Amino acid sequence: MKPPTTPSGNPPRRRRRSAEIARKEILDAAQKRLSEGGPEAIRLQEIARDVGIAHPTIIHHFGSRDGLIRALDARAVEALTRDVVAVLKRGESPTAEVELIERVAETMEEQGLARLIAWWALREPGADPAQGIDPPSLVENISKLIAARVGDEPGLVAREHETVSFAVRLAVIATFGDALLGDLLSPAEEPEREAERRRFRAWMARLLREGLTAPEDPSTS
Repeated sequence: MKPPTTPSGNPPRRRRRSAEIARKEILDAAQKRLSEGGPEAIRLQEIARDVGIAHPTIIHHFGSRDGLIRALDARAVEALTRDVVAVLKRGESPTAEVELIERVAETMEEQGLARLIAWWALREPGADPAQGIDPPSLVENISKLIAARVGDEPGLVAREHETVSFAVRLAVIATFGDALLGDLLSPAEEPEREAERRRFRAWMARLLREGLTAPEDPSTS
């Protein structure tokens, strides 16, 4: 993992921004630092310097460092959910499950969401999720979309709803764990490690697919 970027020279020149643009630029800068250095790299003074704003401006928009982290968490989950829904609604892709796993893996690992969730859970056990994010509802909605997608394919029926829900939870947990520990658990040498982990995710996607569907019973047709 790269060390957090340390700005050199003069900070960006301050300019007038709308509240919406200011929030986006602050979140973008915080996301960059999270991806490069983990949650510990999210420092308000440095983010303010990155964006070219005064430190109190971040407090004005997010209330505190914790507020910024919650907003970062919420934005990542919302974007991930939109992408997952888009993949599921397309319906025609035979590799949709692989696309889903790879999209979740990208958010969990490259964008740093897994480290952020782990850091937050250890720091604030039992804390409520970010405002507007309801993890059980997300799993429920994605499970319904998967069941509906499977139901549209000839010769296949979806498993009972709880099985689909459990499979979605398992996929999220596995992707979360792989983002945190995948390099440690991979038997491959460094040059081949990423390819080996992609094969693992593809295998997990096939396993998910098999677990979610069953051949249609001809007697019920």
